[in-house]
Amino acid sequence: MAAVVHPADVQDRDGAPLAAARIHSLFPWLRHLIGDGGYAGEKLRGALAELGRWTIEIVKRGDRAEGFVVLPQRRIVERSFAWL
Repeated sequence: MAAVVHPADVQDRDGAPLAAARIHSLFPWLRHLIGDGGYAGEKLRGALAELGRWTIEIVKRGDRAEGFVVLPQRRIVERSFAWL
């Protein structure tokens, strides 16, 4: 796990490469990120490509979903935050 603190005006996908670089320095074998829709886009994929072989999985709820929907991949992230 790693954290990077940056100003509130930095968007998620712009701050993600900073966190990925920190993660890479601590855990060089990790290469897969899971993120929500805020991390979608080629800009982040390009930034991650500069750091090495990274893949990012964007987890979104279905277009037809209404209200709360459990997303298994997001549960991993939320559970990890709860442990911290």
